[in-house]
Amino acid sequence: MAVYFESTKTFKEMIRRRKVKICVVGVGTIGLPAAIFFASKGFRVVGFDVNERRVEEVNKATCVCEYPRMLEEVVRKGKLRATTDAEVIGEADVLIVCVPTPLDKERRMDMRYLLSAADEIGRNIKRGALVVLESSVSPGSTRKFGKAIEERSGLRMGVDFGLAYTPERYNPTLPQEIHGGVIYNKSCRAVESFTFNKVGRVVGGVDKKSAEMTKILYSAAIDAKIVEVSSLEASEATKLLENIFRDVNIALVNEISKVYSKLGLDTFEIIEAAKSKPFAFLAHYPGTGVGGECIPVDTWYLIKQAEEVGVEPELMKTARKVNDSMPKYVVELLERALRKVGKKLKGSRVCLLGLAYKRNINDSRQSPTFDVIRELQEKGVEVDVCDPIMENVTSNKVPLVPLEKAFDGKDAVVLVTDHDIFKKVKLKDVRKRMRSRVIIDGRNFFNEKELKRLGFIYAGVGKALEGERL
Repeated sequence: MAVYFESTKTFKEMIRRRKVKICVVGVGTIGLPAAIFFASKGFRVVGFDVNERRVEEVNKATCVCEYPRMLEEVVRKGKLRATTDAEVIGEADVLIVCVPTPLDKERRMDMRYLLSAADEIGRNIKRGALVVLESSVSPGSTRKFGKAIEERSGLRMGVDFGLAYTPERYNPTLPQEIHGGVIYNKSCRAVESFTFNKVGRVVGGVDKKSAEMTKILYSAAIDAKIVEVSSLEASEATKLLENIFRDVNIALVNEISKVYSKLGLDTFEIIEAAKSKPFAFLAHYPGTGVGGECIPVDTWYLIKQAEEVGVEPELMKTARKVNDSMPKYVVELLERALRKVGKKLKGSRVCLLGLAYKRNINDSRQSPTFDVIRELQEKGVEVDVCDPIMENVTSNKVPLVPLEKAFDGKDAVVLVTDHDIFKKVKLKDVRKRMRSRVIIDGRNFFNEKELKRLGFIYAGVGKALEGERL
């Protein structure tokens, strides 16, 4: 079926009747949720991936993901399967591409995986297919991706196949139906509101028809507004703006938190007060650093691209520098706090709470915890890491200690990731098991007054430093 050659009216009817075959190229962190939701809406979906283990896990519905119950159901019903056989690309009417786009050693966007996908698609794509890219990329990348398909296939984008870009808007969470009682304790509407089908999209196409068809396609799986923009590049640039906005504003509050701490002020109190203004302020919060595969990566995409066209991106570079400085700043706080109990960093025993880059998720990619570990080990500190959420993640390369032993014999504990499960810690009890009572709070997680009442030395990012009040 050559869907791109059909009218948008006919395509819309085909979508309504679920007569369109979908192939998701890359069923990883981003691709699998897309495959699950389209399959749950009644489409026949096949996931293509070069990772045999991942394919097996998808087909057995055993892979770790946000929607395990939905995965089990669509696999059981035969709506979703995965394969390493690239021939399925040629059987698909629509190809949704979700492959990694990491940074290379020069912090430029690495297109290896994208070009590899373009090669597989180019060898197998049928005329009249619609190709949709979701991976985060720098402006102009989707068009390069399309040209790579053209060179391999002999087909022309906008003539023989459609091409569109709709950037993923991924909000990683733990599956609430499994972890609800452990992590969330109750139904969490905030989590539910950011599931795949509740987050709107932006769509740009190589031509008007590609954009319109993609909007029709995603409207079948997403119950939120889909905004059509003028071009592939406009859609790509929108994605970067969203994440760079966050990077810059987090850097602002991180830098301000260092100043306010020196002035004896509580940054979090000030942010809460600023939130009372009903316009022109959006709260961001300081912390131990910025991780994940989006915010710290996407900013570098545009930094490098700006330099290539002769623009010096001073603000974005500064934002990256500030946010990358936070793990070192946390170690400096630790060093100061240990001095108050007559300890030095070298030879001390410290446990870091949290390996994941974000609260209540089991993903450690680009986590600031790794930088804290390196800083401490270089200074001769004996470091343990505790993260109950990451304990069953097979890709985790860092040895973890269980929560019930995290405080034993430690000189200090550093809260890096504010998992809700750490609220289960009874500080009154664990203080007896510590060698020295020092806690560094990287996320405004603990109750400062309670800790001090229990005899802990407390220091926190964004908190007033002891003895330096105005």
